[in-house]
Amino acid sequence: MSSSRRENPSSETLFSAPFKQTKETLKMVKMHKISLMATALILGGGMLQSASAQQADNAPPAYDLDASPRYQEPAPVMPAPLPRSNFYAGSESAPPSRSSDATPGSPASRLMQVRIDQGIRYITGGVGEGERAELNALSNQFNLRLMFAMQGSGEYLSAVRVNILDSHGGSVLSVESKGPWFLAQLPPGDYVVEASATDQASQQPQRKTAHIEGSGQSRLDFYWR
Repeated sequence: MSSSRRENPSSETLFSAPFKQTKETLKMVKMHKISLMATALILGGGMLQSASAQQADNAPPAYDLDASPRYQEPAPVMPAPLPRSNFYAGSESAPPSRSSDATPGSPASRLMQVRIDQGIRYITGGVGEGERAELNALSNQFNLRLMFAMQGSGEYLSAVRVNILDSHGGSVLSVESKGPWFLAQLPPGDYVVEASATDQASQQPQRKTAHIEGSGQSRLDFYWR
Protein backbone atom coordinates (compact mmCIF):
# COMPACT_ATOMS: atom_id res chain seq x y z
CA MET A 1 0.00 0.00 0.00
CA SER A 2 2.73 2.36 0.81
CA SER A 3 4.68 1.37 -2.23
CA SER A 4 1.82 2.41 -4.55
CA ARG A 5 1.71 5.95 -3.05
CA ARG A 6 5.41 6.51 -3.77
CA GLU A 7 5.03 5.50 -7.42
CA ASN A 8 1.85 7.60 -8.18
CA PRO A 9 2.03 11.37 -7.35
CA SER A 10 -0.92 13.04 -5.76
CA SER A 11 -3.37 15.22 -7.64
CA GLU A 12 -2.06 18.33 -5.89
CA THR A 13 1.42 17.64 -7.21
CA LEU A 14 0.15 17.07 -10.73
CA PHE A 15 -1.81 20.35 -10.99
CA SER A 16 0.50 22.70 -9.04
CA ALA A 17 3.23 22.92 -11.70
CA PRO A 18 1.01 24.06 -14.63
CA PHE A 19 -0.69 26.57 -12.39
CA LYS A 20 2.60 28.13 -11.39
CA GLN A 21 3.64 28.40 -15.04
CA THR A 22 0.38 30.04 -15.98
CA LYS A 23 0.74 32.51 -13.14
CA GLU A 24 4.23 33.43 -14.24
CA THR A 25 3.05 33.86 -17.81
CA LEU A 26 0.22 36.15 -16.75
CA LYS A 27 2.63 38.15 -14.63
CA MET A 28 4.96 38.58 -17.63
CA VAL A 29 2.06 39.59 -19.89
CA LYS A 30 0.94 42.14 -17.32
CA MET A 31 4.43 43.61 -17.05
CA HIS A 32 4.66 43.74 -20.86
CA LYS A 33 1.36 45.61 -20.98
CA ILE A 34 2.61 48.06 -18.36
CA SER A 35 5.79 48.58 -20.37
CA LEU A 36 3.78 49.21 -23.54
CA MET A 37 1.54 51.69 -21.73
CA ALA A 38 4.55 53.55 -20.34
CA THR A 39 6.09 53.75 -23.80
CA ALA A 40 2.81 55.00 -25.24
CA LEU A 41 2.57 57.66 -22.55
CA ILE A 42 6.13 58.84 -23.23
CA LEU A 43 5.55 58.98 -26.96
CA GLY A 44 2.23 60.69 -26.50
CA GLY A 45 3.79 63.35 -24.29
CA GLY A 46 6.45 64.09 -26.93
CA MET A 47 3.84 64.39 -29.65
CA LEU A 48 1.78 66.75 -27.50
CA GLN A 49 4.83 68.95 -26.90
CA SER A 50 5.60 68.97 -30.63
CA ALA A 51 2.00 69.85 -31.49
CA SER A 52 2.00 72.60 -28.85
CA ALA A 53 5.22 74.03 -30.26
CA GLN A 54 3.81 73.94 -33.79
CA GLN A 55 0.63 75.69 -32.68
CA ALA A 56 2.73 78.31 -30.94
CA ASP A 57 4.71 78.89 -34.12
CA ASN A 58 1.56 79.23 -36.22
CA ALA A 59 -0.27 81.36 -33.71
CA PRO A 60 -1.17 84.90 -34.95
CA PRO A 61 0.87 87.79 -33.50
CA ALA A 62 -0.38 89.15 -30.26
CA TYR A 63 -1.64 92.72 -30.25
CA ASP A 64 -1.25 95.08 -27.41
CA LEU A 65 -4.78 96.25 -26.76
CA ASP A 66 -3.62 98.93 -24.38
CA ALA A 67 -1.22 100.48 -26.89
CA SER A 68 -2.61 103.64 -28.50
CA PRO A 69 -2.63 103.75 -32.34
CA ARG A 70 0.16 105.76 -33.93
CA TYR A 71 -0.61 108.21 -36.74
CA GLN A 72 1.77 108.08 -39.67
CA GLU A 73 1.86 111.19 -41.80
CA PRO A 74 1.40 110.31 -45.50
CA ALA A 75 4.23 111.13 -47.87
CA PRO A 76 3.73 114.48 -49.63
CA VAL A 77 2.47 114.25 -53.18
CA MET A 78 4.28 116.59 -55.55
CA PRO A 79 2.09 118.09 -58.27
CA ALA A 80 3.03 117.22 -61.82
CA PRO A 81 4.85 120.07 -63.59
CA LEU A 82 2.73 122.01 -66.01
CA PRO A 83 3.81 121.92 -69.65
CA ARG A 84 5.78 124.93 -70.71
CA SER A 85 4.18 126.91 -73.48
CA ASN A 86 5.86 129.44 -75.71
CA PHE A 87 3.70 132.25 -74.35
CA TYR A 88 6.15 135.00 -75.24
CA ALA A 89 6.83 133.87 -78.80
CA GLY A 90 7.32 136.91 -81.00
CA SER A 91 7.31 139.44 -78.13
CA GLU A 92 10.07 141.58 -76.73
CA SER A 93 10.62 139.24 -73.78
CA ALA A 94 10.59 136.06 -75.83
CA PRO A 95 13.09 133.52 -74.44
CA PRO A 96 16.26 133.26 -76.51
CA SER A 97 16.61 130.30 -78.84
CA ARG A 98 19.88 128.58 -79.67
CA SER A 99 20.86 127.52 -83.16
CA SER A 100 20.66 123.77 -83.75
CA ASP A 101 24.15 123.69 -85.28
CA ALA A 102 25.74 125.88 -82.63
CA THR A 103 28.87 124.74 -80.88
CA PRO A 104 30.26 126.28 -77.66
CA GLY A 105 32.67 129.10 -78.34
CA SER A 106 31.61 129.56 -81.98
CA PRO A 107 29.76 132.62 -83.36
CA ALA A 108 26.75 130.40 -84.04
CA SER A 109 26.41 129.72 -80.31
CA ARG A 110 25.06 133.26 -79.67
CA LEU A 111 21.52 133.57 -78.43
CA MET A 112 18.97 135.08 -80.81
CA GLN A 113 16.20 137.09 -79.23
CA VAL A 114 13.42 139.32 -80.49
CA ARG A 115 14.16 142.81 -79.13
CA ILE A 116 12.39 146.16 -79.06
CA ASP A 117 14.14 149.51 -79.56
CA GLN A 118 12.25 152.80 -79.86
CA GLY A 119 9.05 150.76 -80.16
CA ILE A 120 10.38 148.75 -83.15
CA ARG A 121 10.59 144.96 -82.93
CA TYR A 122 13.64 143.40 -84.56
CA ILE A 123 15.86 140.32 -84.51
CA THR A 124 19.32 139.67 -85.95
CA GLY A 125 21.38 136.55 -86.64
CA GLY A 126 21.91 134.07 -89.46
CA VAL A 127 25.33 132.74 -88.41
CA GLY A 128 25.02 129.07 -89.31
CA GLU A 129 22.28 127.10 -91.02
CA GLY A 130 20.38 126.61 -87.77
CA GLU A 131 19.98 130.33 -87.12
CA ARG A 132 19.02 131.01 -90.74
CA ALA A 133 16.37 128.29 -90.57
CA GLU A 134 14.99 129.83 -87.39
CA LEU A 135 14.93 133.32 -88.89
CA ASN A 136 13.15 131.98 -91.98
CA ALA A 137 10.47 130.54 -89.68
CA LEU A 138 10.05 133.97 -88.00
CA SER A 139 10.28 136.00 -91.20
CA ASN A 140 6.52 136.33 -91.71
CA GLN A 141 6.30 138.31 -88.44
CA PHE A 142 8.37 141.18 -89.89
CA ASN A 143 7.88 143.50 -92.89
CA LEU A 144 11.53 144.48 -93.48
CA ARG A 145 14.32 142.02 -94.24
CA LEU A 146 17.99 142.96 -94.75
CA MET A 147 20.95 140.83 -95.85
CA PHE A 148 24.68 141.73 -95.69
CA ALA A 149 27.37 139.98 -97.78
CA MET A 150 30.54 140.43 -99.83
CA GLN A 151 30.02 141.03 -103.54
CA GLY A 152 31.29 138.24 -105.78
CA SER A 153 32.06 135.62 -103.11
CA GLY A 154 28.70 136.03 -101.42
CA GLU A 155 30.38 135.64 -98.00
CA TYR A 156 28.09 136.80 -95.27
CA LEU A 157 29.04 139.76 -93.07
CA SER A 158 28.25 140.28 -89.40
CA ALA A 159 28.64 143.29 -87.09
CA VAL A 160 26.83 145.72 -89.41
CA ARG A 161 25.47 149.00 -88.06
CA VAL A 162 21.88 149.58 -89.21
CA ASN A 163 20.27 153.04 -89.14
CA ILE A 164 16.65 153.41 -90.29
CA LEU A 165 15.35 156.95 -90.98
CA ASP A 166 11.80 158.04 -91.72
CA SER A 167 10.77 160.27 -94.64
CA HIS A 168 11.62 163.38 -92.59
CA GLY A 169 15.14 162.17 -91.73
CA GLY A 170 14.27 161.27 -88.16
CA SER A 171 15.88 158.20 -86.57
CA VAL A 172 13.49 155.30 -86.27
CA LEU A 173 15.97 152.59 -85.28
CA SER A 174 19.75 152.48 -84.79
CA VAL A 175 21.21 149.10 -83.77
CA GLU A 176 24.03 146.71 -84.67
CA SER A 177 23.19 143.49 -86.49
CA LYS A 178 24.92 140.48 -84.92
CA GLY A 179 24.57 138.45 -88.09
CA PRO A 180 24.11 138.74 -91.85
CA TRP A 181 20.31 138.72 -91.59
CA PHE A 182 18.22 141.49 -90.04
CA LEU A 183 14.43 141.50 -89.58
CA ALA A 184 12.34 144.45 -88.35
CA GLN A 185 8.66 145.37 -88.03
CA LEU A 186 8.02 148.99 -89.12
CA PRO A 187 4.84 151.04 -89.42
CA PRO A 188 3.69 151.59 -93.03
CA GLY A 189 5.61 154.37 -94.76
CA ASP A 190 8.79 155.28 -96.63
CA TYR A 191 12.18 154.80 -95.01
CA VAL A 192 15.89 155.17 -95.70
CA VAL A 193 18.02 152.25 -94.53
CA GLU A 194 21.71 152.93 -93.92
CA ALA A 195 24.16 150.05 -93.38
CA SER A 196 27.81 150.33 -92.27
CA ALA A 197 30.04 147.22 -92.06
CA THR A 198 32.43 147.38 -89.10
CA ASP A 199 35.23 145.54 -90.93
CA GLN A 200 34.68 147.71 -94.02
CA ALA A 201 35.35 151.05 -92.36
CA SER A 202 37.20 152.36 -95.40
CA GLN A 203 34.01 152.23 -97.46
CA GLN A 204 31.16 154.66 -97.24
CA PRO A 205 27.88 153.52 -95.62
CA GLN A 206 25.37 152.16 -98.07
CA ARG A 207 21.91 153.73 -98.28
CA LYS A 208 18.73 152.24 -99.75
CA THR A 209 15.06 153.18 -99.62
CA ALA A 210 12.27 150.94 -98.45
CA HIS A 211 8.52 151.30 -98.93
CA ILE A 212 6.58 149.52 -96.20
CA GLU A 213 2.93 148.70 -96.80
CA GLY A 214 0.30 147.26 -94.53
CA SER A 215 1.07 143.73 -95.77
CA GLY A 216 3.95 142.00 -97.48
CA GLN A 217 7.68 142.30 -96.82
CA SER A 218 10.34 144.61 -98.23
CA ARG A 219 13.76 143.03 -98.85
CA LEU A 220 17.04 144.86 -99.23
CA ASP A 221 20.43 143.27 -99.91
CA PHE A 222 23.70 145.09 -99.11
CA TYR A 223 26.98 144.02 -100.75
CA TRP A 224 30.52 145.22 -100.10
CA ARG A 225 33.51 144.80 -102.39
